[in-house]
Amino acid sequence: MTNEHSGVSRRKLLRTAAIGVPAVGAAAFGASLMTAPAATALAEDGYWGSETTVELQKHLNSVAAANSAVVGGLPLDGRIDSQPASQSSANPGLTGGWQWVSDDAASGSDTIKDLQRWLGVNADGLIGPNTISALQSYLGQTADGVLDAPSPAIVALQRKLLSSNYP
Repeated sequence: MTNEHSGVSRRKLLRTAAIGVPAVGAAAFGASLMTAPAATALAEDGYWGSETTVELQKHLNSVAAANSAVVGGLPLDGRIDSQPASQSSANPGLTGGWQWVSDDAASGSDTIKDLQRWLGVNADGLIGPNTISALQSYLGQTADGVLDAPSPAIVALQRKLLSSNYP
């Protein structure tokens, strides 16, 4: 089948880049292929949902190589598992991706454990006032141990995560 205007086959058109160099051979002519950086869905909105968690997981995974206290190897799933339900109502800035269970059944999250190790606090994997206060202090915010909705500390965390470069 040919193009009605030029007599060139569709196959040749699809194999040829806009400048007339076969697309598969562009690298042979010294051209480097560039890919656009991955877009992130993270907004600086003061709410800690799945997108904030994914960016935190990326950050903690990259920090693990330089900080032996941080384990790393976290899945980029945007989930914070098995957290005490009492912290949900106390911290309305914690939104999507958080699994709230009864306080007695809460066993913690590896993401929160690595965050706690990175901040230098007791690493039990459970979000609470001590972890939140340490995070707020690290981010230069008032350390009151609460993440409001929206939270200036979460905005500061999101800003830091957005400005980080990961390997």
